Amino acid sequence: MAKKAKRHPGDFLGRLSAAPPSRADRYRQVARVLPLPAIPQAPMELFDPDRHLSLPTTGHGGLSKAAEPLSLTVAARQLPDLLLIPRREDCNALWERYAMLDHIRAHSEQVATMAYALALRAKARGLDIHPEAVLAAGLLHDLAKTYTIRHGGSHAQLGAAWVMRETGNGPIARAVLAHVYWPWAEDADNDDYFMPLAITYADKRVMHDRCVPLEERFEDLLMRYGVNDYTRSRIQGSFQQGKRIEETLSRRLGVHLHEYTVDSGRLVKRA
Repeated sequence: MAKKAKRHPGDFLGRLSAAPPSRADRYRQVARVLPLPAIPQAPMELFDPDRHLSLPTTGHGGLSKAAEPLSLTVAARQLPDLLLIPRREDCNALWERYAMLDHIRAHSEQVATMAYALALRAKARGLDIHPEAVLAAGLLHDLAKTYTIRHGGSHAQLGAAWVMRETGNGPIARAVLAHVYWPWAEDADNDDYFMPLAITYADKRVMHDRCVPLEERFEDLLMRYGVNDYTRSRIQGSFQQGKRIEETLSRRLGVHLHEYTVDSGRLVKRA
């Protein structure tokens, strides 16, 4: 049986592992200097059933008869040259389809709320982004979590595959894929990087269904899962990345994000 680590609340940084980097850590260090793989560019629009389901189609259905497809899925497969952004009701329908547990829904709501607040500020400061797409990515980032809790596997990888199949939106699927760990440069000045960085950061700031500072979030993770050098090293790497993302987003958005939380959908200073 593995020996449990000594736990001393309040000494979070002092208890992080100083273990040497693993092979995966070294891979991530290399990946951060590589360019982000390109996703084919296409116009992006919020899904409107009345309009998009009546447009002339250029694709094909290819839909399984095992389950009635969502109207969003039908439109996305019929309009491959257009990236459709799921509405909140489309995201809720996907939660139902994939039987998302209630506490994961509550967590996803908070992640989406924070990421959307970041996106609204970024849009106001001139970034070429779609805040509604960031909102949808936040709502869908844990789509596969319930399944993998029960059956195993990577919820980020499986969730990204499901989101791609259901929405056809590559940028949103990429944000879902990378929300556990972003392996490329933490560069919020790059418009293509903003959505996955916002989702990754928001997920690290939300503990269960509350927005908290990174230190509190990772203190909780360390107390619950930091039972050996390997897990403490992984928690340390994720925390350090969270701080780097916080710094680059703070610089791009013109606020010190560690001093802020979200209230009524807007960034506000913590009391």
